[in-house]
Amino acid sequence: MKLSALLLCLPVTVLAVEFGSPGFPSSRMDADGRLVEDWGAVGVRLAGDGPFRVAAVKLDQLIPAARAVAQRGPVMMTLTAYRAPIWPSGVDVLTVRVEETQGQPAAVAVGLDLPAKTRIGNRTVTLNKRTVLTFPAPQPDDASWRAWGSCDDATSLPRWGKPSVPCDPAFRNIRAGMGGGPIRYQFSVPNKSAAKVVLGFCESHWAKAGARPLLCRVEGAPPQTVDPVAKWGQHKPGVLTFDARDENADGKLDISVRAAPGAADRNPILNAIWIFPATTTLKLEDVIAGKLNSAATRYVDVGGPNDQSLFPTDKVEYKIRLPARGVRELTFYVACTGNNAPSPTTSAWTPETLYRAALDVWRGQLTKR
Repeated sequence: MKLSALLLCLPVTVLAVEFGSPGFPSSRMDADGRLVEDWGAVGVRLAGDGPFRVAAVKLDQLIPAARAVAQRGPVMMTLTAYRAPIWPSGVDVLTVRVEETQGQPAAVAVGLDLPAKTRIGNRTVTLNKRTVLTFPAPQPDDASWRAWGSCDDATSLPRWGKPSVPCDPAFRNIRAGMGGGPIRYQFSVPNKSAAKVVLGFCESHWAKAGARPLLCRVEGAPPQTVDPVAKWGQHKPGVLTFDARDENADGKLDISVRAAPGAADRNPILNAIWIFPATTTLKLEDVIAGKLNSAATRYVDVGGPNDQSLFPTDKVEYKIRLPARGVRELTFYVACTGNNAPSPTTSAWTPETLYRAALDVWRGQLTKR
């Protein structure tokens, strides 16, 4: 065997590849294809064996990027990461490309490896209340979902509420749709079943009416708009009731709260949810006092200790079917030093506009030379 051929057979040690945007700290991709950030690292997994080949590349011969390639059985996975220069310090854009290479249809599961204690929502991952990663699309509905929970990316704010009268402890905690995003919950119920749903609110920021009206929707019931200060007063707990039904017969009951059209404060809030049998006769003052919690089929201290996400905290996975020679791409936004990943519900950024912004920055660097 020639020496050149022998050298090609030897294992190659690949160092981490750094990339970034002018004037800001760099991120890096390590030898295992993981993006390493100030908050931790995110890796992409695909069943099968095969090491990553990691290299520095330039996209369009301008944008510094890191690329990792691995062959996993019949599928080649390519990870490409670069920095997009959005305010204040950019965001790392990670594209995962899977390609069937052997001419046969393939079913694959692309998963993420995340740090411990991350909170997984429908479109984001948060860590210590920081949005560290944004998904390309809502998580696919499958059997791994919990029986109930928050199915959005609203923020939990314990002890935000300051009720001025005796009431259920849930009125001290909220979820808030920061940035104008909705608050959404989903509950598993018998198909086509009916229920009585009660939503609880306590506005402890605004003292005057008109600042934060809320639009509340419960599946199978007419929507209701409420201004908590106008209806009950600042720091005063109050509730709305809905005659709900699994209207689309999917075995799930959907609940949402968002800012009403024209609201000055676009950040909706929600303190509590009760679900009772449809035939239950309620005294609302007893609900507010917490005297009927045990009679509820589901009681949620929203943003409090018994709240939960609909999605398991240890799994983000996209199941993909590839035709022969087929290709599929997923794009993730990853928070880098000094920034959050952009919210998919409130940000106008797209993979295309982020890439153009990166091109513009590096073209501008050329003109300065």
